[in-house]
Amino acid sequence: MADSQRFAVAVHTLMILAAHKAGEAGHPMTSAEMAKSVNANPVVLRRVISSLAQAGLVATRPGAHGGVWLAKAPNDIAMDQVRGAVDEGPLVCARTKINSDCPVAVAALDVIDSVSKRVDGAVRDSLALLTLADLVKQLPDSLTQACAATPPASPTLAA
Repeated sequence: MADSQRFAVAVHTLMILAAHKAGEAGHPMTSAEMAKSVNANPVVLRRVISSLAQAGLVATRPGAHGGVWLAKAPNDIAMDQVRGAVDEGPLVCARTKINSDCPVAVAALDVIDSVSKRVDGAVRDSLALLTLADLVKQLPDSLTQACAATPPASPTLAA
């Protein structure tokens, strides 16, 4: 899965957990339940969840009554933490294979690298200011109320 897809799947997953009020161990959701909303293979989703768990953003419990829940309050989960959990690579990739016999190509490599680093830094700074709570607030109230009123299905698959 492309890095940008992992980030999108991770954010979607966290938004589902926050909208369903799955913020504590007593209200876990299974990866199979979340996969329906994310429209991702449960195995792929489990890999993303594993990365989020390693970063301390979600907690998991295996077994018949297991699942996934938020390990932190939505206000305490910044989007740069999410991106760092699923992908540490640069957002904008500079070219590494160039024609070293061409002086323009050699000079352009440094220019492109500088631009890439500035763009990457700006995106990271922007993500640091955005929390999961900010994103959930942008969901229509009817969706978050419906999710809160509809408990997750009986957990039968472990995260």
